[in-house]
Amino acid sequence: MAAVPLNRPHGGRIRQVWLLRWLVALNLTLAIAGAYLAITWSTRALILVAGVPIAFVPFSYARFHLDGYLAEHFNAPRFLGVAALFAIALDAVMVGQLLTSRAVSAAEFLHSPTASWIGPVWFSSFAILALALGAKRFVLAPARRLARRARPSPTRTTAVDMGRRQFLRQATVFGAGAPFAASLAGANISYDFRTEEHEIRLPHWPRGLDGLRIAHLSDIHVGGAMDLPRLLRVAALTNAARPDLVVHTGDFLTHRDGDFDLPLYEALGRIEAPHGQWACLGNHDFDDPLRLVRRLHAAGVRTLRNRMVTIFIDGHEIELAGIDYAFGRSQRGEIYSQVVGAWGPRRPVPRILLNHDPSAFAALPEGCADLVCSGHTHGGQIGVQFGAGSAMTLVGLIGVPDQGVFVRGDMRLFVTRCVGFYGYPMRIGIPPEVALLTLRSA
Repeated sequence: MAAVPLNRPHGGRIRQVWLLRWLVALNLTLAIAGAYLAITWSTRALILVAGVPIAFVPFSYARFHLDGYLAEHFNAPRFLGVAALFAIALDAVMVGQLLTSRAVSAAEFLHSPTASWIGPVWFSSFAILALALGAKRFVLAPARRLARRARPSPTRTTAVDMGRRQFLRQATVFGAGAPFAASLAGANISYDFRTEEHEIRLPHWPRGLDGLRIAHLSDIHVGGAMDLPRLLRVAALTNAARPDLVVHTGDFLTHRDGDFDLPLYEALGRIEAPHGQWACLGNHDFDDPLRLVRRLHAAGVRTLRNRMVTIFIDGHEIELAGIDYAFGRSQRGEIYSQVVGAWGPRRPVPRILLNHDPSAFAALPEGCADLVCSGHTHGGQIGVQFGAGSAMTLVGLIGVPDQGVFVRGDMRLFVTRCVGFYGYPMRIGIPPEVALLTLRSA
C-alpha cells in the first residue's frame, strides 16, 4: 500500500484532520474508561489500559492510513465522505461493545446475534491491515532498498514500466479489501469445531495403558457468541470421540457479570467419560474461582487446584495433577517447585499434569510428569494450518509452543488449538479443535 501523499485535495485534508481528531478521542475514551475502572482494580480495567496502546493505537494507525490511501486513489469526495461517516458509526459500535461486554444487559442490542459480529470483524480487519503495514515497513521496505543498491540504476523509464506501475496501483486498491475478507472468513473459522486425533508416544508409559483415549478441551471462553448451541456442539463432538477421560486446561470464562456462564455447565454436564472430567484453572478464571469450581463440580468436572489425585483404569494407577495459572512469570519456577514438591517423591506411576500456559513447560521441575496438557495460545490463532498439530503461526515463530507435541527430556507437552477464543473471533487460518489424544507406550 503506497504512502499517503501530502498534496491530496483540500477536502481530503480536512476529512483526514477530523478523522485524526476522532481517533485520538476514541483512544482517550478507552484510556479514561480504563483509568476509571482501575479504581476498582478490576480485570476489565487492566485489559482496557493495556489494550489502548497494544491494540487500538495500531488499529487507529491502520484506519488513518487506509482513509488517506483511498483518498489518493478515488476521486469521489461524496462517496468518501459517506464512507467516513459509516466507518465512524462502526467505530462507535465496536467501542460500545467493548465497554459493555461485562454487563451485556446494559446494551442487549449491541450483543445480539444481529450486531455482535460488527465490532469483532471491524477491529480484526484493521488489526490484519496493521500487521501488513508493519511487515511492509520493517521487512519489505528494507529488503527493497537493499535490492536497489545491488543493481544498477535504470537509465530510462519505458511506457511498459509506467503501465505496469499503473496496473499495480489499481490492483492494490482492490487489495485494500483483503483484510476485511480475511476477517469475515476468520469469524466463520472461529466456530468451525472439529475433532482432531493425535497419537503421543511416551517413554515410560505402561503397556497396560497403551491406547488410552483422552479428550482435551481448553479455552472455551463461554459468553457472547460462544452460546449454548455452540457449546452443545462441542459436547456432542467430545462424546462422539468416546474418550476414557476428559481434561480441561482452563479459561472456561470471559470477564463478564451475572450468570453468563450458565450454558457452560449445561453443556459440560452432558459430556460422558468413564473416568470423569478433570480441570485446572487458566488466567481468565480468577474473577471468582471458588464459585467457578463449585459450579464445575456440580456439572461433573473436578478441578485440581495445585493438587494431585490417583485414579484406577483397568487396574492400573494413574496420577492426575493440576496447577493453577501462575501470574508471576519470573517466579513460576519457584511456584511450580513448591507445588510439585508438596506431592511427595515421584512414584513409578504414570502422571498427567494439567497446566494452562504452555510457555511454562520449561519452568516445570524435571520429570514431574509423563504428559503435560496445555492450551492458552489458541493454536497460534493466526497462521497456516498444515495438519493436526502442525502449523506455521505468529506465536510459534516467536518461540512460544503454539500447538501439537513438544519434547523436554522424558516429558511430553501437548498444546491444543483450543475450543474458543477471548474477545474477538480472529482465528485466521487456525481452526478450533476438540483434541483426542491416544497415548502409546514406547
